[in-house]
Amino acid sequence: MRRFQRGAAALEFAMMLPVVLLILSAVLDYSWYLNQATAVVNATREGVRMGVTVDIPLGADAEAISHTTRALASYGIPCESSGVCSVRAAYGTVASMNSLTVFVEAPFQPLFGLVPTPEVLRGEVTMALEDQVNPIPT
Repeated sequence: MRRFQRGAAALEFAMMLPVVLLILSAVLDYSWYLNQATAVVNATREGVRMGVTVDIPLGADAEAISHTTRALASYGIPCESSGVCSVRAAYGTVASMNSLTVFVEAPFQPLFGLVPTPEVLRGEVTMALEDQVNPIPT
C-alpha cells in the first residue's frame, strides 16, 4: 500500500458517517411517527367501538371518550392528566343512521427531530350506533 493511501478508508468513513446517521435518524423518526399515528387511530377505533354499544341516554359519548383515553394510555400516549391531548365525541347521522364520531388530537414528539415531522397526531372514526331506537339528543 502506498503511503498516501493509508488513511483513505478512514477519511471516506468520516465523510460518509454524518450522511448515514442523518438517513438512520430520518428512518427512525418516520417509523416512530407511523407507530404513534397508528396507535392514535387504533385507540380512536377502540373508543368508538365501545361507545356505539352503549345506549345514548346512558352516555355513549362519555363512554367512548373514556375508553379512548384509556386506550391511548395503554399505547403510551398519556391523555388523562396531561391536558395536551384532545378527545371529543359527537353524535351525527350517516346514511340515515345514527352515528357516533370520536376525534383525537395528540402532540407528537420525534425521537431525534433532525427531519421534519408533523407536530400533531390526529384520528377520527365514525361508526353507526347499534341501538337505533333512541333519537340523538339535541
